[in-house]
Parts: sequence; structure tokens; C-alpha cells
Amino acid sequence: MEELPSKQRQFTLDLVSEHSNETSCWIVVNDMVYDVTSFLDKHPGGSDVVLEHAGTDATVAFEDKGHSKYGVKLLEKYIIGELIEVS
Repeated sequence: MEELPSKQRQFTLDLVSEHSNETSCWIVVNDMVYDVTSFLDKHPGGSDVVLEHAGTDATVAFEDKGHSKYGVKLLEKYIIGELIEVS
């Protein structure tokens, strides 16, 4: 995966969970936060597959589907920051 600038944005899972619909769809994969809203209508499996995991950590679902190297690379363009834990 591509490295983010040192001043990357940080998000909690609570904040990510607020973006869980077709007008604002964020997912987490491997502790990186992605805004995939604009990709929903382009997803080969349909938008419902992505929306099912909107606002959540979708790492297991993403990895279980066996995405191609192209799919993994494509995801990089939607990075908006990293997931942080709240203590």
C-alpha cells in the first residue's frame, strides 16, 4: 500500500461509522480509512456488497473475497486517512 504523508488525517471507528450510506460511504481496511462513495456504482459486485460494510472495519470481508492486485491497487486512490483507537 502507498504511504500517506506524515500529516495524514486520523479517524476513530465512531467517526467512520457515521459514513455508512450511499451518500457517504467510508470503510476501513487494514487500519486505513477509505471514502469509497464515488466507487459504489463502479464496484463489480454491485454497491450493496460495499454498503453492507459501510462505516465498519471491512478488512476481513475485503481479504476474504480474494481481490486481485488491481483491486487492491485501485483501493489506494480512495485513502483519506488512518484508523486510530480511542483510549
